Amino acid sequence: MTNEQIVSEIRNGYAVTDYMQLLYESNLPLIKKFIKPYTAYEPMEDLLQESYFGLWEAVQYYETSANVRFMTYAEYWIRQSVQRYLEKCGSTVRIPIHTRQKIARYKKAVQKLEQELGRVPTDNEIADKMCVSVGLLPELRIQMQGVASLDTPLADDNSLTLSDTIQADFNLEDEMIDKIYAEHSKSQLWGIVEHFTSNRENSIIKEIFINNRTMAAVAREQA
Repeated sequence: MTNEQIVSEIRNGYAVTDYMQLLYESNLPLIKKFIKPYTAYEPMEDLLQESYFGLWEAVQYYETSANVRFMTYAEYWIRQSVQRYLEKCGSTVRIPIHTRQKIARYKKAVQKLEQELGRVPTDNEIADKMCVSVGLLPELRIQMQGVASLDTPLADDNSLTLSDTIQADFNLEDEMIDKIYAEHSKSQLWGIVEHFTSNRENSIIKEIFINNRTMAAVAREQA
């Protein structure tokens, strides 16, 4: 079966768990390729579990009429799922989102000023560029010492780091909206899983993705 045919079966509610597993395992080499850059931050095994959620989201939104191969479409959802995991749960990114965004803004401001001025900019120049108080800069520099891993390259040519994927602007309203949307999406996702799976299948999925058990450990218990 093609990926598109498997997706169609899942969308129609036929043996959802089995077909999702087939879709996941059939495309595992490609999924690993998608998430390989992020293994600089978290173990591959953890990222693969998050990739499964991204794959599930892709199944829900995929439109066969768009004439786009499913895995081409799924790459975006898989990467988004992994990035959300790294931002919220990754061991290398424990500082608040708004602080990481300010650090990203600081670095970009310094880089741009160095290019414009041809020298190292002063604190006043940096603060003016960022539209913040000068007193904030020493605090940002201290916090930067704990997030050096944010600069680990995501791309082979070193052109992209995790800090580049963080939005430059921040306000409390945006963060709250993101949090509400994430909780709403999670609630909808588990509702769909429960609807299309048996009690046993639902139990296995929750053991893996809620209790963070490995597939192998759950399989041994179920055997």
